[in-house]
Amino acid sequence: MAPVIEIRNLCKYYRVGKEVIKAVDGVDLLVPNGCIFGLIGPNGAGKSTLIHLLMGIILPNSGSGEVLGYDIVKESIEIRKRVGFMPEGIGFYTDLTAEQNLRAVADLIGLEDKDKRVEECLRTVGLWNFKKLKYKEMSTGMKQRLGLAQALLKDPQLLILDEPTAGIDPQGAREFRDLVKELYKEGKTIFISTHLLYEIGPILTHIAIMNKGRITVQGGIDDIKEKLLSTQGYTYEIEIREVKQEIKEKLSSIDTVKEVIMEPSKILVRCSEPSSSELMSALIGEEIYSFRLLRPSLEDVFRAYTR
Repeated sequence: MAPVIEIRNLCKYYRVGKEVIKAVDGVDLLVPNGCIFGLIGPNGAGKSTLIHLLMGIILPNSGSGEVLGYDIVKESIEIRKRVGFMPEGIGFYTDLTAEQNLRAVADLIGLEDKDKRVEECLRTVGLWNFKKLKYKEMSTGMKQRLGLAQALLKDPQLLILDEPTAGIDPQGAREFRDLVKELYKEGKTIFISTHLLYEIGPILTHIAIMNKGRITVQGGIDDIKEKLLSTQGYTYEIEIREVKQEIKEKLSSIDTVKEVIMEPSKILVRCSEPSSSELMSALIGEEIYSFRLLRPSLEDVFRAYTR
């Protein structure tokens, strides 16, 4: 199945006085169909600029790309017709209710059967019981959910959400994650830009890390973690009844072992390659409580590829 987003050597530069700012600097990106994809990076990495290029809001200096098979320069109108977009800091009419605001958007995009669709979207995001609440009276979390509701009006195959959990409390972020997971189960592809790993990270299936205008790594999360393991080494944590010097000597004699760290109730063994069978053979006869490979977290991946 064709990817929903594919861009090649995409560049967007700005000139500020004599200085050239490389907001997007030769980016290649591939977003598979049917995933929750995280564009992750620190503030100022170029994430929002990249999204604006994908949506045809701004034009690239060079490079090319397609969204849902449509060219981001020549066919940007077709992209905007088909993609549900939630920009960062989306605004609505403050004195209109949730329902009135969605109806206004439905009118703007020429949506048919808008009354039914407005109700469906408000129910999906959990705002139907608050449909008469004015926008200015909503919490930040409710405003974000209304933003997601407007992105869903066209029942799009692809959702692009720019910093969707910025400024909302932990409960609101959790509710937002649950909504995204449900939409994913329904078959939608969701592309999320964020710098808040702890809020969005747990639901992502694929990521691209962006730093200083460039993509430093991309792919499935498990594949990237495995790549990091192979680069930085494999660390095993062994909880054992008795930590003895002779155990350290046995483990250290294994060719793949780079370091053995002794702690009161456990041993950490750093290896250059997967070595579980060799380690277990060296520990025959010892009373072992647990033996596990320490896998990198998403935060570890982020730190490694934003240095």
